[in-house]
Amino acid sequence: MLRWALGLVPVAAGGGWAAFEWLGGRRGLVAVESDSESWADSFTQQVALACFSGHPDAGAGLDRLLQPLTPGRPARLLGACLSMERGDWSRVKWHLGFSNVRDAPEAHLLRELADRRPRAPDWRHAFLDAWTALGRPDFRKSTLLPQPLEWNLLLADTSAAWDAATEAQRFPLAVLHPESLMEPRQEWALAQVRASQSVPLLMVLCQQLHSLDARAPLSQRLRPVVEERLGQLAGSSSPTLQLALLSFLAGSPRTALFVRRELEALEKLVALPEWKQPSSEQFFLEMRALFEGLLLAPGHHAWLMATLAQGIFLGPWLVQRATASKEHLTEDEQRWLGRLLWDAGARLREQRSDLELDMGLRLQMRGSELTGHTPSREQAIAAWVELGKWEEALKQAACYRWPLASLQEESCAPRARDEQAWMKAFAGKGALL
Repeated sequence: MLRWALGLVPVAAGGGWAAFEWLGGRRGLVAVESDSESWADSFTQQVALACFSGHPDAGAGLDRLLQPLTPGRPARLLGACLSMERGDWSRVKWHLGFSNVRDAPEAHLLRELADRRPRAPDWRHAFLDAWTALGRPDFRKSTLLPQPLEWNLLLADTSAAWDAATEAQRFPLAVLHPESLMEPRQEWALAQVRASQSVPLLMVLCQQLHSLDARAPLSQRLRPVVEERLGQLAGSSSPTLQLALLSFLAGSPRTALFVRRELEALEKLVALPEWKQPSSEQFFLEMRALFEGLLLAPGHHAWLMATLAQGIFLGPWLVQRATASKEHLTEDEQRWLGRLLWDAGARLREQRSDLELDMGLRLQMRGSELTGHTPSREQAIAAWVELGKWEEALKQAACYRWPLASLQEESCAPRARDEQAWMKAFAGKGALL
C-alpha cells in the first residue's frame, strides 16, 4: 500500500482551511475499495494531484490504477502524462494507443504535444502550439482530465518541511499554512510579525487571517498585530494605496458607514500612484528561491504567496462599506464616493494579474453606479466581459487540468510577470511570453 501523508489545503480568501486528506497507506484505502467505482474516481484524482506536484510516489499510485485488466480511461491519460514528464515518448504513445482513449480529443492533444515538446524551447510554448494546431479544442467538459490545479491549493506537507527548513524559511512556510501557527507557535509567530520587514509577506498573512471567522482564536490573536506592523511599515505617508487602504479600513466593521471626514481622507489615498510594491514577479521570485528544495512544486507555492500578497480582500471591504453607506449619503456624496472607488479601481487595473484586474473592474463598475455616469460604466463592463473571454480561453484549453508538473510549474513565472499577457495569448490576442 502507498504510504502518502500529504495534506492538500485550499487557502483561498474566504475559503478557510478545510483540510483535504491525501488517500493512502493506513488511512482507509482498503475500506473504500468496497465501492470500486467510487474508489477509482477518488484515487485517480489523488494520483493526478501527485502528478501535478511531481510527487515521487506518483508512479506507484499510477501502477495501482493500472492493475485492473481494463484500466479506466483517466488512468491511461495519467500514464501518458507521467511518461511525458519522464521523457519516455514511446510509452506516451503506448498509453494513448488503447482503444478506449485512442480517439479522444485529449489523446490527440497529448500526441501532438509529445511530437512538439522535444523540439520546443519549453513546455508552455509546446502546449499552446499543440492546442492551436489542433484547432483550439474545447476541454471544458472533459471527463478524462482531473479537476484543475487551483492556484490556492497547498500541495506540500509543510509539517515535514518545517524540520528541514532554515530560520529564514520558517516564517514564510508558516504564512503559507497559518494553521501551523496554532499553539504552541503563536508567541513565536507574534515575534516574527513584529520583526518582519516584508510588506508582501505580512500582507499574505493578513489575507489568510481575514479569510477566517473574525472570532477564530488565531485571527483574534494575530490579525491586530499584523495590521499594526503593516501600519508601522507604511509610516505616516504610505507609499502605496494597498498599505494606505489597509490602515484606513483596519478596525472598522465591513458595514460601517462612511462619514464625510473619511471621504476626505480616502480622496487623498486614492491619489497615490501605485497599488503595491514590490511587484508580484519580484515577490514570486523571492518565495520561489526560498521554497526550492524545501517543498514540492515550489513555483506553484510561490505563485500562491504572490497572489495572496495582492491584497484583493481590501476591494470587497471597500465596496461593502460603500454599499452600506449609500442610503445615508447625499447625492453629491454618493457621486464623490463613486469617483473614489473608480480611482481605487484604476490603481488595481494597472497591475498585471487576473485577480487584480477583476477587482479593479468591479470597483469601477460599482463606482460608476454611484456616480451615475453611463459611459464609464459601459467601459468597465466591456473590459470585464473581455477579461472573461481571456479566462474562458484558459478553461477551453484546460490549462490547469493537464497533470504535467513541468507545464504547471513553468507557467507560474510568466503569470507572475504578466498574467494578462498569459491569458491573452491563449485567447489569441497576443504572443506568449
